[in-house]
Amino acid sequence: MVTVRLSDNSSVRRLYINPKQEITREEGVAVPLKWAAIRLSDPNLFFVFDKEDKEELSNLNERFLGIFSKEIGKESLTSEELLEELLPTPKKKILPKSPLSKTKTTNKSKSSLKK
Repeated sequence: MVTVRLSDNSSVRRLYINPKQEITREEGVAVPLKWAAIRLSDPNLFFVFDKEDKEELSNLNERFLGIFSKEIGKESLTSEELLEELLPTPKKKILPKSPLSKTKTTNKSKSSLKK
């Protein structure tokens, strides 16, 4: 299920998405994918898609692919392109840098350099 909450620049403080569910900027609720499809372009709403939504997104029919494309502002997205747009990209694992070995340098005094 897609999670929806109010966006940070929303013009409202709270919104009832149905008589028993309310969203705020801090707290969101899970909503069906097709509910989210027709509201993606709403500037007051912020949607979070999870890996669990991948199967449902990849099985959308042409009608809903068109709706998602229109709401995102792109023309005729394929299901693969839609997945790239909506799902979070996996974070690359950053390997820690190996410590640099310091070579010992010999310090020569200035007087020894003048010889």
